[in-house]
Amino acid sequence: MASISLKKIPLFRNLRASDLNRVRAIAKVQEFSPGSIIINKTEKAQHMFLVLSGRVKIFCYSNARKRKTFAYLGAGEFFGEMAVIVDKDRSAYVEAVDACRLIIIRKADFRSLLTSDARLCFNLLKAVSERLRRADEEIESLLFRNILGRVAKLINDLAKGRGSKRFRDGLLLRQKYTHQELADLIGTTREPLSRALAMLRRADLVDSQNGLIHIIDPKKLQNLIHTSVGAA
Repeated sequence: MASISLKKIPLFRNLRASDLNRVRAIAKVQEFSPGSIIINKTEKAQHMFLVLSGRVKIFCYSNARKRKTFAYLGAGEFFGEMAVIVDKDRSAYVEAVDACRLIIIRKADFRSLLTSDARLCFNLLKAVSERLRRADEEIESLLFRNILGRVAKLINDLAKGRGSKRFRDGLLLRQKYTHQELADLIGTTREPLSRALAMLRRADLVDSQNGLIHIIDPKKLQNLIHTSVGAA
């Protein structure tokens, strides 16, 4: 742990050197191969996790075995904290998408950290509040947007922050997503997802570059998202 810079992880930003050393003392690093299940739904929560490298996928199954993906998390992000804090069973599965290196902290140690450092609590509260805001937006999309608007908003959301880079006059997503992965993220099947993507291509709003989604005109895509509300 000594060689890992915890200051690069947003959750530990602004912590004192003594507190960072405390985190190093209680944390361990574990590697997971692609496809490994890191968390099983309904298991007892004993640890929380932070991603050092690679990506993980958080998802659930319905009674009909239909899968809904809640998020993909990459380096610097964390998961598994909710069940640890409220002392409940896990509420979703977590799978390694790529080869991953994760920091693992035991429940008792993490709860002790939270009760002893207000800055850590504030950083956690900010991150959880942002996740809640995104969840509210997703509920709004499910209720009020048609499938085209939902797909457009998903692509726009995936491009936010470090999710994209400048490409020509638009944006290029940094990660590749299959049609099935995109469909799982908005809670639909591949067929309507593929039709919506084809419509966005015909409108010259998106394209594909070596398997990566290229947003040709970000402003027009956002306009479509705004006008899709109530059009379902």
